[in-house]
Amino acid sequence: MASPIQNFFEVILEGESKTYNDHNWYTSSGLKGFIEGRNSSPYPLLTKPLSQYTIGEVMAFQDRPRDSSGQLWATGKYQIIPSTLAGLVKDLNLPTSKVYDQSTQDLMGYQLLINRTNLRKYLQQEVPDTDENLKKAALDVAMIWSSVGVPFPVQGSKRAVSVNESYYSGGGDRASTDTLAVQVALKDLRKNKDKVFRGSSNVNQKKTKRIVFFSFIGITIIGLSIYAYTKYGK
Repeated sequence: MASPIQNFFEVILEGESKTYNDHNWYTSSGLKGFIEGRNSSPYPLLTKPLSQYTIGEVMAFQDRPRDSSGQLWATGKYQIIPSTLAGLVKDLNLPTSKVYDQSTQDLMGYQLLINRTNLRKYLQQEVPDTDENLKKAALDVAMIWSSVGVPFPVQGSKRAVSVNESYYSGGGDRASTDTLAVQVALKDLRKNKDKVFRGSSNVNQKKTKRIVFFSFIGITIIGLSIYAYTKYGK
């Protein structure tokens, strides 16, 4: 039986990839794509399935020029592009030697959700379940995945977009997942938040540790200053 978050991603990624090995890439002649199990060819520099490479190897492919072989672009189940992958590696403190397999990609998919403030607050029940908060969360989803329609008219990345258009419309991206389906999925995941969101993300934990550390240092300095003043005077 699928978990609540698996059900959520099944809806959200309907217009994206299908497997952990899916990917697309840019060559000098344009964008090409591969979906495992379909009649398509993978990125020409791959000699094994994408999910068997390390994060570092994937990043190296994504750092290539758009020549005849091309630059690997959106990768895996969550269609993670170069800048996003670099950010996730930093947020999660992952070694680049870690294999870019199902567990790694799922961890990154989870992190994509909690990195977005409105989305995280809605899913973790930190804000009321109002229509406004739901639609803010739905917009965050549309800003992560270009195949998801926006929930209300908004200035997109390239032009003003209407309801159910891609946030990235104007550059070839089109939305295929209706925002209402996304909002239903968001409400369901919110109800199941205790089964999904157990504690803070790694990045939030690191921030908390830094705050505690510097607070301790500050209190120690103040304490020593008071002691010195009391004992020795000005």
